[in-house]
Amino acid sequence: MKPLRAAVLMLLIAAAGLLPTLAAVRAGNTADDAAAHAASLRTPVLGPAEPADPDDPAATAPGVDVSASTPPMLRAERVPDALWRAAQQHHIGNEMTAFSSDWPEPHCLAIWIDGVEVFSSNAEPVIPASVQKLITAAAALALVDADERLITQVLTDAEIVDGVLDGTVWVVGGGDPLIMTQSYADSHRRQPQLRTPMERLADDLVALGIETLRGNLIADESRYDTTRFPETWPQRYITQLNSGPLSALNLNDGITGFTTTLSAAEHPARWFVSTLADLLRVRGVSVDVEIDVSAAPSGMSEIARLTSPPLVEIIQQMLRESDNTTAEMMLREIGLRSAGAGSTPAGAAAAERIVSDLLPDQSRPAVVDGSGLDRQNMVTCSFLAALLDRFGIDSAFGAGLPVAAHTGTLSHRFAEHPAAGRLHAKTGLLTGVNALAGFIETDSGTVTFAQMLNGVPPEGRLGLELQESLAGQLLRYPVGDAAALRGLTRAPA
Repeated sequence: MKPLRAAVLMLLIAAAGLLPTLAAVRAGNTADDAAAHAASLRTPVLGPAEPADPDDPAATAPGVDVSASTPPMLRAERVPDALWRAAQQHHIGNEMTAFSSDWPEPHCLAIWIDGVEVFSSNAEPVIPASVQKLITAAAALALVDADERLITQVLTDAEIVDGVLDGTVWVVGGGDPLIMTQSYADSHRRQPQLRTPMERLADDLVALGIETLRGNLIADESRYDTTRFPETWPQRYITQLNSGPLSALNLNDGITGFTTTLSAAEHPARWFVSTLADLLRVRGVSVDVEIDVSAAPSGMSEIARLTSPPLVEIIQQMLRESDNTTAEMMLREIGLRSAGAGSTPAGAAAAERIVSDLLPDQSRPAVVDGSGLDRQNMVTCSFLAALLDRFGIDSAFGAGLPVAAHTGTLSHRFAEHPAAGRLHAKTGLLTGVNALAGFIETDSGTVTFAQMLNGVPPEGRLGLELQESLAGQLLRYPVGDAAALRGLTRAPA
């Protein structure tokens, strides 16, 4: 074993000298040697050489300054980490460069392992599609209390007398994007749907003893502006109802018909209170009201409220289901809280600033909407991977991502793939764009990645196949193999 110990010790000494030139190793100047050394040492060896003891008289002989000759960055126990990281970066860099060489252009890919970017291609921003929702989610989580709930209020200046409420009732929207009737929730393919039950509001009003409602029933949607769709969107997005019309008082995503074909409410807030009136009638309440839309005056009394799920769950639902309406409403909430204006432009500017402040070393993304439908959104893969890495797979942010073959937009994908249950990632799809960004759990740890393909042929499934190939490739990468090397410097002789 003595020759082996000597060889290991010599390697560690050589590696200590290598550390000042790790930048050159990353560039590939001497990384072939580093990769070979790392590969040869990934199996633990019994009986390694013991590191020098600073209390040894020989080590502290006159003229020998131990602290100067062994600065912290050159300590032997740090050598394996640096050596392995350099070898890993070189290996992954070579492999992924070849692997992605024939992908449609433009494209980008970034890979992070153990908090470090080990590969990045194309520093230029590209179109992210729905992966843009990662930015919306991060900005929202930076602004709000995760446990906070959005409140829809019912206010009045009248009293209930002998079961009669005769006066003016305002329903004030709080920006809750998940208020749904049971029938609308049931129409979704994936179940169960996270929702704020609209029926609960009618039930609570009936529980107050209201048997007759007369006067005015007024919708207040003043929390946000009344632009129904982002003004930068092409008309086809509106015609196709990629998102419902936006309102701070929103019901069923603003969708009035959903059993055969989708149809949208022309006035979402008005439709909200009209539906409330119908639900009251179904419950036996006599309703004779004039319906209108205006802001509620101050000084009104609250008689009922509808409370959303916690905001963190709304954000997770947005990521898991790639909910465009929720994303656009969350962007307006970001604008309201950050800049005092519940509008798409205010929210986009605020979200761009917030996430850029989170990652000051990354190139600033261009944020135009919250959902990623707008093709003017632009971001680099490095930014998205860094954003994911900042939160981590075990965070509330990571918990919202679809899981391959299990949940959300990945529930029907990767079923026969090794990544099933291991891939946690946000999907993105537009004409000519396929994107995937998230985490993949390998046998030895978690790899963070972002892949965006622009210029994908609209026919066929090339983009999806390249995502599947990437997932398979990432599963092969080891994480934390430096632990075995580190043991070489710590085990007793």
